[in-house]
Amino acid sequence: MKTPIIETERMILRPLTLDDANDIFERWTSDDRVSKYVRWCTHTSVNDTIGWLEFETGNILSDKMYQWGFTIKDTGYLFGSGGINYNEEEGVFELGYNIMHKYWNQGYTTEAAKAILDFAVNELNQKEFVSWHAVDNPASGAVMRKCGFIYEKNEIHTKFDGVTSYDTKKHRLVVR
Repeated sequence: MKTPIIETERMILRPLTLDDANDIFERWTSDDRVSKYVRWCTHTSVNDTIGWLEFETGNILSDKMYQWGFTIKDTGYLFGSGGINYNEEEGVFELGYNIMHKYWNQGYTTEAAKAILDFAVNELNQKEFVSWHAVDNPASGAVMRKCGFIYEKNEIHTKFDGVTSYDTKKHRLVVR
């Protein structure tokens, strides 16, 4: 299924495009405050962001990956991204998200996550999800709890660079 456009109270979640690369790079992928809590490393050039976007847009028709750009409904301002990817090891979809620092702690991530999960439950008939957050980022854990996720255990994750590791908390959501 093609990644659909989702509307929430304050946002439009839409598929990302290569045209978004400069905005994404300038607003959050080049920001160490954002990247320190996720698997990807800080992008050092817009080419890093383009490479990531090529992967994401190349999977827009996949039934295993759904990624959205988070935009302000009234202005179209792109300030974050997130989605669900099928985690082969877990056998369920994994929820992930990140937004530019300026928009932290304003409820946007929770609003987007709930909309993404609603799509997955109602359109994809999914009933179980996993998600992780860095131990040093309890606000992300709060987003998960507000969406109904339950803490499962602590784990260590390694960033995509294969070198940097960090402590995480694993959460699971089972929809009944």
